[in-house]
Amino acid sequence: MGTALWHEYAQMLSLAVAVLERADPEPPWPLVLAELTRELHSPAASLAQARYAERTGRVEAWRTARPVSPGLLDSLMTRQLRAGNPLVAHYASTPDRTPRTASELMGERSWLRSRSHRLARGTLGAHMLAIPLPAPAGVARGFVLHHERDDFTPEERAYAARVQPLLVGIDCHYRALARWRSAPGQPAEPVPGPAGTGTGVASAERAVEAGLTPRQHAVLTLLAKALPATAIAHRLHISPRTAHKHIEGIYRRLGTCDRLSTVMRAQSMGLLPLPEPVEH
Repeated sequence: MGTALWHEYAQMLSLAVAVLERADPEPPWPLVLAELTRELHSPAASLAQARYAERTGRVEAWRTARPVSPGLLDSLMTRQLRAGNPLVAHYASTPDRTPRTASELMGERSWLRSRSHRLARGTLGAHMLAIPLPAPAGVARGFVLHHERDDFTPEERAYAARVQPLLVGIDCHYRALARWRSAPGQPAEPVPGPAGTGTGVASAERAVEAGLTPRQHAVLTLLAKALPATAIAHRLHISPRTAHKHIEGIYRRLGTCDRLSTVMRAQSMGLLPLPEPVEH
């Protein structure tokens, strides 16, 4: 594995390890999607499930450069299913779970002439890459990422294949956790997080208790929104160098070494609110 690919893989590995240390009821899909869109240079990504024969599906989580509503995403999925999206057709009808692009399955010329391509080009992005997750026969479930102009490179597809087992592990962890919580004798409600989790004031108070300065807590909050250091600097009216110093200080205080594990650790400590449940 090349050095660049290993670094990108290590980011997702850190997230997967952090996930297994937590018992939160909600999967960290916003963080996963933020990492996928960053590493695959994608303006839009979603986690979706579809029943190809029935032409029905739903979007479980998403991340887009432009704000979109859940209703619009579900409508786009329905239109893609009716247009014969090759990714859904392939994963719903075969046991293959290799990450693939739409043009790979149809052939580039056929894909560029297809209704599904025209629909994707006019919405989230013309080229599509799927990273499938385990699903019953007849069902396609997984992550779908988009490129607006060029198709995904061999390096990007290699990254998708490399992180797929980590994504499957995260998904299996939360499915098992959901089954455990729904079993007789188990608590129906999620286990409460640390005191103060979910409120800005209490989170700030806990940040002070953890040794973070108010400025570091502000930086941490923006890290959780997947903003790079330059954007954090612009938002807080500080220099990029100062932003980097604050980030390094946060890492030292929380005993972490990257953005993903830092956000996960901060959420588990009550320094950041837990992600909101995704409504369907």
